[in-house]
Amino acid sequence: MNVAEFIHGSVTGLNSTIIDDVKPLTQPQSEWQPAPNANPIGFILWHFMRVQDNMIHGFQGKSPVWEAEKWYEKLGMDVKVSGGGFEEPEVKKVADLPLADLVAYAERVSQCSSDYFASLQDADLERAPDPDRPKRTIAVIVRAFLIAHGWWHDGEIKYLKGMQGMPFAY
Repeated sequence: MNVAEFIHGSVTGLNSTIIDDVKPLTQPQSEWQPAPNANPIGFILWHFMRVQDNMIHGFQGKSPVWEAEKWYEKLGMDVKVSGGGFEEPEVKKVADLPLADLVAYAERVSQCSSDYFASLQDADLERAPDPDRPKRTIAVIVRAFLIAHGWWHDGEIKYLKGMQGMPFAY
């Protein structure tokens, strides 16, 4: 196994885990907040997948599926939202979206990520997408902003499920 194959498997496993953790939830479980200003599961799922969508398609010089497939229209949101910097009303709006639609978007982004990583070679990982940041290679970005970021958010999802009395599986 080479590094590109390892990353492909890592991202695929991460996405499968997050989606599997969220799929069986009810709409109220997805929207639940333990306190005001706390991010609910539905928002966490959307946020992580939206960031991943931007990242993966940005590496390829393509529009994210959010734009290309008009997911923003399907979800009744602004095309320009990127996944972060939201205030409480915006977080609630995302969390209140139908969970089935959020999962469908997550599955689509996950498939795009898998397709992208399956096509990579180890040498591709050393490319720096932003010439002004030569140390920020695809490998560095994926490690820090996709894999680490994703497992952090999956931990939040599992914790929020536990707070609601649900077990979580590995």
